Amino acid sequence: MRTIRLLSGALFLTGAMTAATAGAAELKVVSAEAMKPALQELAPKFEAASKHKLVIAYAPDAAGEKEVASDDTVDIAILPKGSIDKLISSARILTFPKELAKGTNPDVVYVAGASLLTEEPLAAKALMDFLASPEAKKVYEAKGLKTG
Repeated sequence: MRTIRLLSGALFLTGAMTAATAGAAELKVVSAEAMKPALQELAPKFEAASKHKLVIAYAPDAAGEKEVASDDTVDIAILPKGSIDKLISSARILTFPKELAKGTNPDVVYVAGASLLTEEPLAAKALMDFLASPEAKKVYEAKGLKTG
């Protein structure tokens, strides 16, 4: 009987520990290099508030698009609108991306889109909402990007 109680207790503790860590996700983000200064400031704030971890890779616009198109582990892409549109048409990104900021060239608008293949859809949505928030827009403007 004592063995059964010990096993039951061990299973309960294991389940409780697993449930406690189940809410935290690790999100792989591919971003345009132009967004790097803003993301370096915003990423720690998002991680602290959400307990999700971000792994961000920066790439030139065309290289970022190719990486998202070929990598099934990317959760979020932050690229120019044209690249996001191509990834939507090839069914790599969901069809409701969020506009973040405009670059120094007014024709370049940086957009965040969640991958259709993400294993963490709620965490990806939370990141996209955070990156489109008024607080984030202040950071973009402070880093020389335009919003609105």
